[in-house]
Amino acid sequence: MTHSKAYVVGLIADTHCKLPDGSDLPADALDALRICDLIAHLGDLTSLGVLDRLGTNGAEVVAVRNPKLDAPVGTDPRLVDGPVLRQIGARRLAMVREYPCDVHADVIAFGVPVGGGGHDHRVALVGHSLIVSPGSPNLPVRHGTVALLTFGDSVDVEIVHLPTA
Repeated sequence: MTHSKAYVVGLIADTHCKLPDGSDLPADALDALRICDLIAHLGDLTSLGVLDRLGTNGAEVVAVRNPKLDAPVGTDPRLVDGPVLRQIGARRLAMVREYPCDVHADVIAFGVPVGGGGHDHRVALVGHSLIVSPGSPNLPVRHGTVALLTFGDSVDVEIVHLPTA
């Protein structure tokens, strides 16, 4: 068995923060993502300050734009049209706003299902692809969540349930 350093990707979506500096993003979400090498925001980013807050622990931060909601937030090189593709070890990670999509990857991280119905976490195996949605820390269906993907010899998924206020 090969042992390599694990690479941790944090997933967050649908933050819908109202304050320009993103200070209304729950501190528990930031705490859960502090161990990440890469943090992906998967749409419904209404404050660029959220990206700054996500990067405070030195993680690389990327955000996939929701063209309907994220346009008023402004421009930032970290906020891009999707998909964002990364090769992590032997696996290909695709970060997209909506799923299903026309992207083939070992792991597909998405913000909402096509047609809406987001804000809830999901983990599924579809064909040979692991499909993960982190839910929302601010507007949860059941409870606030973010997700952690740990890439090592395998890909482990953890849905982190944030404490309720």
